[in-house]
Amino acid sequence: MDALMDSDPITVLMATCNGAAYLEQQLRSITIQSRRPTQLIISDDGSTDDTPDILARFINSAPFPVTTITGPQKGVAQNMLALQALAPQGYVAFADQDDVWMPDKLARSVEALSKIPANRPALYTARRIITDDSLNPQGITRSPRRGLGFANALVQNIAPANTIMLNPAALALAQSAAGELSTHTPPYHDWWLYQLVTGAGGKVFFDPRPALYYRQHKGNYLGAGKGISKRLQRLKALFDGTYRGWLMAQAHALECSSDRLTAEARDQLALFLQALNGTARIRQPVRVYRQSFPEQVLLRISLVTHRF
Repeated sequence: MDALMDSDPITVLMATCNGAAYLEQQLRSITIQSRRPTQLIISDDGSTDDTPDILARFINSAPFPVTTITGPQKGVAQNMLALQALAPQGYVAFADQDDVWMPDKLARSVEALSKIPANRPALYTARRIITDDSLNPQGITRSPRRGLGFANALVQNIAPANTIMLNPAALALAQSAAGELSTHTPPYHDWWLYQLVTGAGGKVFFDPRPALYYRQHKGNYLGAGKGISKRLQRLKALFDGTYRGWLMAQAHALECSSDRLTAEARDQLALFLQALNGTARIRQPVRVYRQSFPEQVLLRISLVTHRF
């Protein structure tokens, strides 16, 4: 195993769009990291508020190089893929515009990944402290109850982008696979990374300690999945076809890079797509699982009845 040296580059990638309300706090939390990044690359996806001005001021004061680019303005996933393509060889962390990082977030991420052989793709993720828009803690996201792997990744994402760091092998894998996507862009870039890394035989490290304050506000692209209303939303998505659409789109994006998956994962993906399309002779043997028991029951019902 190769130990991560202080000289190894760490790039932070941040997608912004009308994030002026909270952006400065997030940028400051990155500057005070105990292990500072080598550089920060920001893709702004057409902000019409004060975000560009905030970024311009930050570039002049940041203790590390900052590069800003204009995003493709085709949604969050496309913006993240554009950022990912620009990342130099090394370790890469993804940042949202409205969170606040724990001071040791980057240090803990690289410490965990340094324990994994350098030639094996690896992804770090962690719990998050859920807050209101003023950063008052409201709760904490759960740790996975079951193992992490491809069978889980096919139907659930446990690695939100704002927690993720990739080791160099995982970054190289993701950049190569992104070039094979053609018309099949995954709706959720972070979910695709979890699928890709596990499908290629990589390692996922889940940190049970929270790594950031996850701010909840009206402008969240995706909010924390807690409470009765969120459970009802997930239930609705399961039975109105929304969830099936996500699964199908993610699986087709993954299929573009099937040659990069292990033989077992390729077979599992093919069977899963057959189940989604209703062409599998026996749907029950599709070995996929979600982390909570109630959601697993609903998933099994949907697989048997073909109601996604």
